[in-house]
Amino acid sequence: MMNSRRICPADGSQYKDSAVGLVFMESAAGLAMETSKVESAVRNQAEAKLNQLEHSKPAGTMTTSCKR
Repeated sequence: MMNSRRICPADGSQYKDSAVGLVFMESAAGLAMETSKVESAVRNQAEAKLNQLEHSKPAGTMTTSCKR
């Protein structure tokens, strides 16, 4: 029976000395970096939108779309 750590190790330690392992670890690091960039961009956009909404209406006012 195969050891599952050889197929998909959590830390990449099984592959650290092989070319495949280096590609795997570089790919994982690149994906983590891109994910971080996307998260940062989304956070910045959300903060900008929140600031825009906070400054677009006078304090203490609220509008609703419900009509009675």
